[in-house]
Amino acid sequence: MSGFFHFQAKETLYIHKFTYSAEDVDCKLCTEHFGRNGCRQDFCPYYAERIEAGVISYGEAISSLIPPTSSIRPRLPGLIHGFPGSLWADEKHETRMKVFDNRLGYIKSRNTPSYYAALYLLTSNDALYRRTANCFYHGGIDFSYAVLRGISPHSYALFCAAKGLRHAGGVTESELADPMTIDDEAFRLIMNALLIAKYGTAAFNLKGEIFHEP
Repeated sequence: MSGFFHFQAKETLYIHKFTYSAEDVDCKLCTEHFGRNGCRQDFCPYYAERIEAGVISYGEAISSLIPPTSSIRPRLPGLIHGFPGSLWADEKHETRMKVFDNRLGYIKSRNTPSYYAALYLLTSNDALYRRTANCFYHGGIDFSYAVLRGISPHSYALFCAAKGLRHAGGVTESELADPMTIDDEAFRLIMNALLIAKYGTAAFNLKGEIFHEP
């Protein structure tokens, strides 16, 4: 697997105590909004803040990642319809990532959105976590320390995707589009990781369908 499916990602993660509300991110209050003409930007520059405020649904966020002409698009309806209400694979996934993150501590230059996205993938199941725990160090992630012998195709796909978030290589768009190559659960986790890589940890606030007032 090589040639990760690229996108423009923010590489700075801002830690703050303030939590945005729906009122705070009302488009009518935005400097980019011009009355009946709406927003003058092609893409909202405050998308991450709107996700944090809970006014962006999982489906909307996922759709914003993938160009209309991408071969991945046919897999999105099933992904969105099957959204379980959380980005976590299960409760153990959440516990593994949070405990490991606390153990590693916070270093501003290291703890970027792509770092958290890779950590999310590599802690998604216990087997992959054990195989890659030695990859994390003070300066970041060294994937050469992973134990890959005998790894399952599912975990290997997640490992390649995590590596692609941090370095060259990874999984290709055509591989992501093929359910025989990337199974549905791996596809869901990789798409979730892309959300984290682009919008930071605010992506964990994403919920299911949101009904907007007319």
